Amino acid sequence: MTKHNSESRTEDVVMDLLDIQGWPLDRPPRGCIIIKNEYKSFREFDEILKGRSKTGSGDAYPDFLVVSPKTNHPLMVIETKADDFEKANKEACFDYGEAFREAGHQIIAIGVAGQEKTAIRVGVSKFHNGRWERICYGSTPISWIPTLDDAEKLVSSRELVDLAPVIPRPEILADKADLINRILREASVKDEFRPAYVGAIMLAMWQSHGNLRRNPENILSDINIACRDAFSLAGKNELSSSLYVDEANEKLAASAWQIVSTLEKLNVVTTHIAHDYLGQLYETFFQYTGGNTIGQYFTPRHIARLMADVCEVTKDDIVIDPACGTGGFLISCLQRDVESLKVKYEDCVDVVRNKLIGYESEPVTAALCVANMILRGDGKTGIRRDNCFTAGDYPVGTCQVALMNPPFPHKKTDVPPQKFVERALEALDVRGKLAVILPTSLTVKKDIGVWRKRILSNNTLIGVCQLPDELFQPYASSTTSVITLEKGIPHNPNRTSAFVRIQYDGLTLKKGARVKRLDEKNQIPEAIDAILNKKEIPGFSGMASLSGRAEWSPGAYIPSSDHTEDELKESIDELLRRLGSFYIRYAKEVATQREKIATGDLVAAPYRDIIGNRRLNNASGLPSNPGTIGELFDIYYGQKELHSRDGIPTGDTLIVSPTEGYNGCYGWLDYSNLIMAPFITVAQTGTIGEAFVQLEPCGVNDDCLILIPKEGHDLPLSCFFIAAAVMRLERWRFNYGRKLTPPRICDFKMSRMLDLEKWVDNEFHKWDEIINLAINNYCGYSDDG
Repeated sequence: MTKHNSESRTEDVVMDLLDIQGWPLDRPPRGCIIIKNEYKSFREFDEILKGRSKTGSGDAYPDFLVVSPKTNHPLMVIETKADDFEKANKEACFDYGEAFREAGHQIIAIGVAGQEKTAIRVGVSKFHNGRWERICYGSTPISWIPTLDDAEKLVSSRELVDLAPVIPRPEILADKADLINRILREASVKDEFRPAYVGAIMLAMWQSHGNLRRNPENILSDINIACRDAFSLAGKNELSSSLYVDEANEKLAASAWQIVSTLEKLNVVTTHIAHDYLGQLYETFFQYTGGNTIGQYFTPRHIARLMADVCEVTKDDIVIDPACGTGGFLISCLQRDVESLKVKYEDCVDVVRNKLIGYESEPVTAALCVANMILRGDGKTGIRRDNCFTAGDYPVGTCQVALMNPPFPHKKTDVPPQKFVERALEALDVRGKLAVILPTSLTVKKDIGVWRKRILSNNTLIGVCQLPDELFQPYASSTTSVITLEKGIPHNPNRTSAFVRIQYDGLTLKKGARVKRLDEKNQIPEAIDAILNKKEIPGFSGMASLSGRAEWSPGAYIPSSDHTEDELKESIDELLRRLGSFYIRYAKEVATQREKIATGDLVAAPYRDIIGNRRLNNASGLPSNPGTIGELFDIYYGQKELHSRDGIPTGDTLIVSPTEGYNGCYGWLDYSNLIMAPFITVAQTGTIGEAFVQLEPCGVNDDCLILIPKEGHDLPLSCFFIAAAVMRLERWRFNYGRKLTPPRICDFKMSRMLDLEKWVDNEFHKWDEIINLAINNYCGYSDDG
């Protein structure tokens, strides 16, 4: 019974390993996994395995058979044992593997032994050159179950017997980080120490090749000893005190084996030169640990790689990151060397030792960065626990590339990002390249213009790439851009710089983690191409010449594009739902205002009759190019008297302001200068770019713009919704540093689309019935009954 229970636990481990590698765990046809009590349902496989008993002439079945989800062909047999690894491998190969070979199937044979409280061993074999051979990474047998893609490659290729590890999906890492975080929390490890504990355990597993004793009496001391050995061998003894576990924590001693087992399943012991498990897990932990209090918003790895690609890093370049965190930018350069430039592992170790320089003043993060380099070589690297501004060995004029994401300043005394840019440029030689992530506000604010001018007086702006709004969520919500500069060549005002906006980076935010998009939209390759080859694609990239204090915002230089019908329909659908919510929420108030207007107690007038000649002239002077917003609408500012609502009592007049709720409704005030509807309002502050169609007479705060059809244009109501949808789709161009103004929106593309207008009319008709039903409930209503 004990043996049976032990093997059952090993089988549970296998299911977890398959899940980590992305295999669908259901039985075919929904999944890929057949377990030993299910073979009778699969006649072909049952026939193959008849008579394969290890003890006699009866039937026997492997613990798992893994099949292709597309063809149902067998890919892997897996046999488990409680503790006999060699026997598990032997049976997987010579009993079950041979059975499938005799039936004409090329198959992978896998033996798994051990449990989470001891150690898990995995052997992966393939029949090659007349015998069963272990699959290796380099010259070392792999210790993980292949992914579906890798299994299909191994089966389809006669010669392939070498396999690189594949990093688990972000959602898997997030799930395991959640589990590890719970274990540490239950062991009373404080939030701020948890990332260091995970880093220490990972480094110890790597240093000891997974040979940590897992009993409570030894596991914590083994972790600390292995960490000290790793730092000592790397010549970084001063950092060993930053990465350790508290050996007096009895609760952790009793549960640390669970963390070791979890990391073992994630295959952290076998480190690929281009992978960054430690950095990714550390960053994942920041959603639990409040790491943003020290201003560290670690750069997602695919963005770090984008920056390395834009700078066209080579293995011969000396690369510096003056605020390196866990080393993500430096790893991205290795990633580029391995994947794009086909640099061999031995050469990458040389790059780690001699070509990567990083400074990090936060002790734990610096130790984790060195640990990251130890996992890729011997750790004898240019990573310093030091401040880049005061370090005596800071290089000047000797590096070819600088990549960085400066810490976000939380206090006035914190170093501003501009100083980090200047310090990074100091490290570069002439024509060296810098790619830096900066808050978008620095690219647009007028008071930063002097700094931008000074930068361009000595350096060339290659390009600016605005990153997705949700990139740093859930840690931070700031809008950011990658700025790429070439050092030492004053910017020529006649030279064009590239401006790009990435809306889709292949990921989306789901339950606090950024995971792969189902539609797989990813504009990063196109962004790199547009920057390097100066390509102009309306709505995505643009080229512009600039000088002096000019803004660097992509929103200023990327030409507007014609939006697709699907994009417009999605935006219009949201507009109609917001409109419906307003009428349902304020049906009583709308009915009252309508009655007041009907009796003459309130009067609505065309906005042109309310405002003065100066505003009329300003609107008439805006561009009105064919196929644009400006061709169809005049654009005005809202009513100054509503700039502050202080002193205006509540009343019966609808007031619209820069708010996203209820179609922009701020409330109901005692105000008499109503604007005749319909018209469009667009928020200039608050929820900048939020546009709504107003169907009720109302007052409009002057933090909104008002769009009214040009005289002589009798536009159907559907055009109002299409124009508002265009505004919403273009609002990415604006933020608190870059104000939304009439000249900046009048050239947005808007062509008359009769089929779309007809669709809008039909959709509005459905909502109009609901709106009228809500209002009619209150017609004739008065407070006195």
